[in-house]
Amino acid sequence: MNDTTGEHGDRGAPGASPGAVWLRGELLDIASAASPDRGPVVVREWTDSVRLRDPAPVGFRSLFLIGMGGGAHPSPSKFGEVLAAFAGAGWTVRPHASDRDGESRATARHEDFEVRVYEGSGSGLLTLTGWTPVVYPELPLSQPPFTLSTAPGVLCGDCHGWRICLDCEGRPYLRYKRCWCATNNAGAGMCVECAGLGFRSSEAASWRRPRQEPHDTDTEGAFPPVTVETGHDSTLRALTDVAQRACTCGEFRCSWRNSLSREGDRLLSRFGGTCQGCGVRRAYAFALPLP
Repeated sequence: MNDTTGEHGDRGAPGASPGAVWLRGELLDIASAASPDRGPVVVREWTDSVRLRDPAPVGFRSLFLIGMGGGAHPSPSKFGEVLAAFAGAGWTVRPHASDRDGESRATARHEDFEVRVYEGSGSGLLTLTGWTPVVYPELPLSQPPFTLSTAPGVLCGDCHGWRICLDCEGRPYLRYKRCWCATNNAGAGMCVECAGLGFRSSEAASWRRPRQEPHDTDTEGAFPPVTVETGHDSTLRALTDVAQRACTCGEFRCSWRNSLSREGDRLLSRFGGTCQGCGVRRAYAFALPLP
């Protein structure tokens, strides 16, 4: 399902490109090969639009969130098997050191296709977030450093992820006038909004956060306390629910973390992440039945 409606949807996005069809099948094949006993689930499909200076998009990329594992009780890790499956399929795999106990991360690349591999703590929930190169229907443009779903923060509203001032495009002068970009005509024109990063950190984007959101001051490494919900029998089913929910700003995009732990006479599956629309901290918790 392509998210093509709503304030943050990509209305008018084209149908699935050949690259999107290939990537979706590749992710499902790799996940199935790594864990044949716990079949993968397509949790969500969506598109990111690419803009220049005008509001109308000039290109689109397709993204997929695939979930696997995440049963109703703690499970052995499948992280190593998944990375081996990617390597066996010809992908370049790069594990990342994790700063949180029990969580594992890696990236996999194949030409201009990229996948984030993540395994939560204790639950055996493993997610693959993959995206295609940007497809341009009309203009022969290069690939942007970031789109809304791939930026490690909130996408810059001035340069739209391109990292460069869109007024001067890196030239020293614009119609014989000085550009207001960060380099002030001393070099390549970096966007004054983000200083050439292409995105803003959550702290820098705090002015966009909804004032009623209760988790603005929570530390990044902790899961904020929230009301515990019921109604799901596994962490994977809970993720499928969470991935459809929107932030108070209206954005659904969020890179979710997960932790499963036993507290008293119940299992608690916690989800936490940072909204990629406004930078606010989001969190949910679900009580799962004991095995």
